[in-house]
Amino acid sequence: MVLVAVYTDLTDGRAGFTDVGYLWFELAPGSLQISEAIISRYIDPCGLFVSIDCAPFLWHPVISFFLLLPAAPFFIGVTALLILWRKYREGRGQNSGKPNGNRTGKNRAGRHKPSKGYPASPASIDDTRD
Repeated sequence: MVLVAVYTDLTDGRAGFTDVGYLWFELAPGSLQISEAIISRYIDPCGLFVSIDCAPFLWHPVISFFLLLPAAPFFIGVTALLILWRKYREGRGQNSGKPNGNRTGKNRAGRHKPSKGYPASPASIDDTRD
């Protein structure tokens, strides 16, 4: 999406950035209209429950705010956040006190390590006798 947004900004004759909503409408106009109808009627609590008598608030102030953001910087930011989140998740748990950094409780040969303070179970002892 980042490349599409940047390409649209560079090739479109309009000044400034292309909005997220405009880009969505250019790529799939039907899905934008259907999404608004579904969210307004079935997901927004004020549209879902008529008895609470409030104005729908989910699409127009919340989602329309994101649809009016400039597309290229928005998708660059979202991509950067996803990359950082993935690096954070991959970094957690690595080398957590284990010499080879594995999280399975097995040593490099694939055998289970005995727990500290407890004798090894017969299944974890390497029987090398012939």
